[in-house]
Amino acid sequence: MSPKPVIVISATRFFQGGTLVVVGECLKFLSAQYSATHTIKALVHKKHLYEPISNIEWIEFPDSRKSVVNRLYDEYIRFNRLSKKWQPVLWLSLQDSTPRVKAKVRAVYFHNPLLLKPRWLQLWKHQPRLEVLRLLYRYVYTRGINRNDFVIAQQESIASYLWRSYHLEKEKVWVFPPTAYLFKSEKRNNAGSGKIGFDAETAVQPYTFIYPATAFYYKNHTLLLNACRLVGERGLNFRIWLTIDGTENRYIKKLVVIAQKELPQIQFLGFLNREDLFGYYDQADCLVFPSLLESWGLPLTEFATYGKPVLCADLAYGRSTMSAVNYTGVAYFDPVDAQELARKMTEAIEGRLVFDNEQGQSKIAFQQMTNWADCFNELLSGG
Repeated sequence: MSPKPVIVISATRFFQGGTLVVVGECLKFLSAQYSATHTIKALVHKKHLYEPISNIEWIEFPDSRKSVVNRLYDEYIRFNRLSKKWQPVLWLSLQDSTPRVKAKVRAVYFHNPLLLKPRWLQLWKHQPRLEVLRLLYRYVYTRGINRNDFVIAQQESIASYLWRSYHLEKEKVWVFPPTAYLFKSEKRNNAGSGKIGFDAETAVQPYTFIYPATAFYYKNHTLLLNACRLVGERGLNFRIWLTIDGTENRYIKKLVVIAQKELPQIQFLGFLNREDLFGYYDQADCLVFPSLLESWGLPLTEFATYGKPVLCADLAYGRSTMSAVNYTGVAYFDPVDAQELARKMTEAIEGRLVFDNEQGQSKIAFQQMTNWADCFNELLSGG
């Protein structure tokens, strides 16, 4: 009996955040739908980062995050050796890079927003490691992108950037937003009705904002701290939950020290697993999302299932994400204007928040994938 054909999923650089969700949901689908006919190999940093998934052959790369040299060695040398040994029918890289491998079909999935960094975002000044990472993505990890049979992006703007910058064939560029495999819950409020809030004078519990974000400079925590200071001066009863704690890096440590001295409304939860995060979503009154760069904005989609108000940076990723899930309970704000955000937060606390009307989605230029079934059907058929 001949061995089953091999599908390889490589994601050795991921260790936290929404990227783990993407990998996990991809492997769940492959386990359920393809493991009877194919051998599924998952190349990951550490297996314990994922919930148990049957019928998957896990290969751990525990040294992948120790240095850039290790990561590049894996991508261009170690993976190449493994591909010659396994001879896969599909190698799908979920980590924004094109490994030097031999496979019948090769594909890469892009979701890191650093490729789209605006010039005014001073990464060198605040988190130089992120600027180095951005340069790696732009000049190293995109190397060999034309060797892929398919290039998949989480959002239209990333797809457009890759298509233009690397002269890709348009029919081989796909957009696959992660809306089809996210946590679902019953809505408890009709957020699209126009106004949501409560009587601030009679409320016992403080009105609660939540911002689930990793400790990157471009997540724009500084704006939220400045807005919190302005809202606090008005004597309103509120609090803000942040999923950082100050141990992540020097930049975030400085912000936490300032907030602990001056802003008692801010509570630092630290990193939360998805189950705990959904528990906090359930208790929160409003999501505030000031991030300056996102590939998708996973918390926006997750929180929308609760039917509660969302305050979102008025940027392309935010409007695209909210439009994709047809969510109308959102008010947009200028992501560099603390005064405007403070005003929106005050309106939410006092029950006066008016939601913005969507201005329509941008014209779709690339083939859209809506679920893993369609995605792998196309990949395994070679398009």
